[in-house]
Amino acid sequence: MEKTIAYITDIHLDEQFPIDHGIEARKNWEIILADIASRQIDEVIFGGDIGEKPSNKWFFDSLNKYAENLKITLGNHDSYSEVKKYYSNKFVKSQDELYYNYEDNLYKYFFLDSSSSEISIPQLEWLKNGLLVTDKKPIVFIHHPILKVNTPIDKEFPLTNRDTFKELLLLHKQDILIFCGHYHMEDETRMDNIKQYITPASSYQIVNEADKIEINAGVFGYRLIYIDKEQITTEVILHDNKNAVI
Repeated sequence: MEKTIAYITDIHLDEQFPIDHGIEARKNWEIILADIASRQIDEVIFGGDIGEKPSNKWFFDSLNKYAENLKITLGNHDSYSEVKKYYSNKFVKSQDELYYNYEDNLYKYFFLDSSSSEISIPQLEWLKNGLLVTDKKPIVFIHHPILKVNTPIDKEFPLTNRDTFKELLLLHKQDILIFCGHYHMEDETRMDNIKQYITPASSYQIVNEADKIEINAGVFGYRLIYIDKEQITTEVILHDNKNAVI
């Protein structure tokens, strides 16, 4: 089993904050879609924070080419009531939150809904049970990071019950990969059996390890995830405002 996933997150379409900082989020999005169209992409996963509700239709229309293999998680700027007008997949069971899983020969993929800035008790129970009944390697996709990162946004806008979530994952015997966004930066962190990859935003970045939240409006990007049998590798693709790959 071999496949390449484009993991894209935090586009913030039509929101006032990016506009005030001179960020053309729709243009960024079109550049990224053109970039992934030039590569052999098998699946697109969006990590959350689409943007203003009226932008949802344009967003999902732009992904029609990938609709069959499109997976998403919701971020704190998303509304499931709006998203489900345009998106569904066969793995979704809950009508109240967008969480689901699927598996292949080697991996079990979990997609969680942190749009409320926490993981609900039903989701935690569902995840716990899902981890217990599989001997496949777990990969978790969630908007918010679970492990702490030395950045001011981690102190101001973390997942509120991340310690409970983290303890659940630490109890699992196998290594667990987490792919997330929310912090608008690239970061890799490990704790025991948990490896966490934070992906840069497709809109704008936030400076890591600064004294306060600082915006970098000149760079945007996404992550490629390569799954080759039992090996997973990843690389970040960055662009600047002049549409040059960095």
